[in-house]
Amino acid sequence: MSDRINNIFTSIADVYDFWGHLFSFGIDGVWRKMAAEEAIADIDGYKILDVATGTGSIAIDIYKKAKRAKKRVEIVGVDFNPDMIKIAEDKIKKKKIKNICFKIEDAMNLVEPGCAYDVVTAGFLLRNVDDTEVFAEELRRILKKNGKFILLEMGKPQNKFLNMFFRVYFFIIRLVGSLINEKAYDWLTYSILAFDRKKMMDILKEKGFKDLKIKNLPFHIGFLITGIKER
Repeated sequence: MSDRINNIFTSIADVYDFWGHLFSFGIDGVWRKMAAEEAIADIDGYKILDVATGTGSIAIDIYKKAKRAKKRVEIVGVDFNPDMIKIAEDKIKKKKIKNICFKIEDAMNLVEPGCAYDVVTAGFLLRNVDDTEVFAEELRRILKKNGKFILLEMGKPQNKFLNMFFRVYFFIIRLVGSLINEKAYDWLTYSILAFDRKKMMDILKEKGFKDLKIKNLPFHIGFLITGIKER
């Protein structure tokens, strides 16, 4: 991950959750819960890696859903930004959650051993990595055979009307965001509009993943990419 992206997240770490919820009218929380729901497997006693965990929201949602489903899970959350990891650790300490471990790691070069995880999740990572092909290779390396990945991301809606609406909305976000952190919110809106979901699906297919699917989430700007490591 680049120093530029790292610096952006350092600059907004303390306000990341607040402004994310506010700008999305809380829908980002719904998306994360839907991603967490996808991570709950039929097996018991499985390992989940949440890459680019940020402030730990998806990891904590997975923990809650696994607990309700009476599933034993071991959750590891990794992020390359120490400030975000600190917030995530404070969250689980406050909530007295024991079976989540947070670590500082780069999604482009994970320390995790190969074939170690049954499920890998990542929220809003793909727009921020330097090379999505390198991340796809890391994803394949760390997943067990028949392991599942769930990638939560944002991109311009396919519907022309919604696309037009969000371009206007992003202008408002950039305007308000300039009062908070101009570079961060310029990057947020630019990266969403520039993200190519078809190209990402082609990369994942080339890397040998199967059962690839895209599921549009409420408002169609958010979506889940899911797939399975075949061998």
